[in-house]
Amino acid sequence: MRATLIYGVGDVRVQDEPDPVLQEPIDAVVRVLRSCICGSDLWPYESMPATEQGRRIGHKFLGVVEDVGSE
Repeated sequence: MRATLIYGVGDVRVQDEPDPVLQEPIDAVVRVLRSCICGSDLWPYESMPATEQGRRIGHKFLGVVEDVGSE
């Protein structure tokens, strides 16, 4: 899957990541169709210390539920 990760101030990258899998009974896998940036996504963009592994950024999206856990 494609994901957006932030590695530090102004360093945002779109890259390939492993496909998600269910890990817990309450999990869901959602295929994202559309996404956007909100104001809270900009806070780390201006202040996050540099990191080698990066962290996913963005939490506003429209998607389709592809799989759900047993609960």
